[in-house]
Amino acid sequence: MTTPTSGALTLERGLGLLRLVAHGTVRLDELAAASGLSRSATHRMLTSLVTTRFLTLSSDGRYRLGVALLELGSLAEREMDLPSRVQQLLAGIAAELGDATHLGILDGTDILYLAKARGRRGIDMASRPGARFRAQHTAMGKALLAHAESAVAATYFNPAERRTERSLANVDAFAAALGEVTTRGFALDDQENELGITCVAVAVADVTGKYRAAVSVSAPSVFMTPARIAEVAAVLSAAAPEIGAHLTPDFAEHWL
Repeated sequence: MTTPTSGALTLERGLGLLRLVAHGTVRLDELAAASGLSRSATHRMLTSLVTTRFLTLSSDGRYRLGVALLELGSLAEREMDLPSRVQQLLAGIAAELGDATHLGILDGTDILYLAKARGRRGIDMASRPGARFRAQHTAMGKALLAHAESAVAATYFNPAERRTERSLANVDAFAAALGEVTTRGFALDDQENELGITCVAVAVADVTGKYRAAVSVSAPSVFMTPARIAEVAAVLSAAAPEIGAHLTPDFAEHWL
């Protein structure tokens, strides 16, 4: 049996401390006891991990995972087929609900569609990967702008950019719609972007906690009764954390 060298053993112990912190053991004495190391050795390793940004130490003596781990995770994601993984999640939603499901981001004043999973209804609609629509008309746009400062969100609205007769007519109506998103937890586009199509969306937080994407379901408006809208919103809200767990800070670059 091969005996680990001193350096290898130190590395293993350091990685062990990272795992302990990741699973909720966050104080020095607790970490020393859980790792089987002396308090002084544990403190030395933790100090080194803080210095290298793998951990942070709060003012109340609690250790937390640091930004260096996030950076490594981001690099690891680059080596994985992120679009395929997200596509599988969208396909799962589309299969469950039977309707087209999308992932999009804010890009300027538009929502840029990154991915789409087709539904079972066989209805052709304007949405497709690479398509752009004014954020003010879309459920995904409203879902994301509801997390912005009201003054900032208002700059995304242009009354001259109406797409259908049901598009919001003024910035006050737009502000009210964003307020409804905050209240009910999802956004709605009821034929504002495309006549005959209703869309429900929720914002998706990436791994840093920032709302930089949205996921939506679109269907012919005749199928989007209030009960159906509530069902779709519940499915999307439940799926959003799993989707967000795959979205690193540079996730959009995998599609662009």
